[in-house]
Amino acid sequence: MKPLELKNNTKHDTGFRVPEGYFEAFENQIMQQIPTETRTSINTVISLFHRKHIWMSSIAAVIVVTIAIPVYFNSTAKSSLESSAIEHYLMQQQNISTTDIVPHLSDDDISDLAHSLRVSATECDDIETYLSENEHLEYILND
Repeated sequence: MKPLELKNNTKHDTGFRVPEGYFEAFENQIMQQIPTETRTSINTVISLFHRKHIWMSSIAAVIVVTIAIPVYFNSTAKSSLESSAIEHYLMQQQNISTTDIVPHLSDDDISDLAHSLRVSATECDDIETYLSENEHLEYILND
């Protein structure tokens, strides 16, 4: 075998030859091998990223659900205070007056209180007139 001199001889024969007109006739040869039914149905284009969109939307839905479930259950658990705990807290607080509590009561709460105290409308009117006529109103209210 002859030694390879790359510096002196820049043109080397690789031993591979391409037949003349090969690249021009290549497309025609391939198309003749494919059946005609398949050639007409090749027109549909399928996106490579179609499945990526499905995965991304699935992951986003799972994240939303994992955040929403604890938030929902924590919000319902916080609103379930027992009335005895509220009464005990109010009994311990010395600085809270009725004027602090009344704005937080609803109409249903007030009607329930009136029903539990069994005060009729005429008795309420009598109490209001008594308190308005009494000179020592501040003393009665502070007791």
